Amino acid sequence: MSVQNVSGKVCTTGPKGYLEIPLLTSLTDGTQAEIFTDSSVTVTAQSLGIYGEGQRIIGGFMSAKTGIVHCVVINNGIVRAILPLTSRTSGATGCSDMQVANSITLVPGDQAIALTYA
Repeated sequence: MSVQNVSGKVCTTGPKGYLEIPLLTSLTDGTQAEIFTDSSVTVTAQSLGIYGEGQRIIGGFMSAKTGIVHCVVINNGIVRAILPLTSRTSGATGCSDMQVANSITLVPGDQAIALTYA
């Protein structure tokens, strides 16, 4: 199985103002796992709900090099929001922010979970 980087950002608004939360984690294809904040920007890799506590999700995107099945915000086994997906395959021109259908307020325990494929 191959390993690929899942990256993107979640755009939020709330007590901290407008905030773009950068996400980046390496995942093994076929394995569902949590996507953490990008430690090169946020100093330490943290869960989405911890880093953005109190912020309301308004947009963003997630992508992977070869393929991504889904990326959701989950808390206690309940899907709270679905994050938009984009492609980073060779020839793709890039990604842009898209609106999140279920605009939720982040709470501790919220995790961005993704599943990739080769």
